[in-house]
Amino acid sequence: MSAPKPNLTFSNPVGDEDLVKIYNYNVQVFTDTPDFNWSLDNIKREIHEGWKLYSVSAEQQIIAAVFTKQTPDSLLTKATPIKLEFQGNGYSHQIKEFLEQMAKKQKLKKVVNYCRKDNFRMISLNETHGYTRTEKKIDGDNELVEWEKNLK
Repeated sequence: MSAPKPNLTFSNPVGDEDLVKIYNYNVQVFTDTPDFNWSLDNIKREIHEGWKLYSVSAEQQIIAAVFTKQTPDSLLTKATPIKLEFQGNGYSHQIKEFLEQMAKKQKLKKVVNYCRKDNFRMISLNETHGYTRTEKKIDGDNELVEWEKNLK
């Protein structure tokens, strides 16, 4: 019998020091990931454009970062990959559930997720959680894909 997974902790950065911690987690682990152009300036730009940043921690380590942005009827989301040694433990599912619960508490009609067209882990996760791919063109290179899930 395997040990139970620790609960994830979602935290908003308070200042630049917290942003640097979130930035460094990803630089150390995912410098070659195609999902984000991960830089401190880009993180700050996302926040300035209205995205809310959460660090996702397990076992007192940041294992992922999540961005959310609320529209009148939707919660827009995008996330970094899970830190390698934590992959395969169901944390991506817990993050999806956290985001869906957040949207429901805010009485939003749907959750929208953005990921690259070659991010097969996120595509599979989206499909497993009942998201459907939209045909909306998101970026000029057509690399970014939009997924949405209507909430009940």
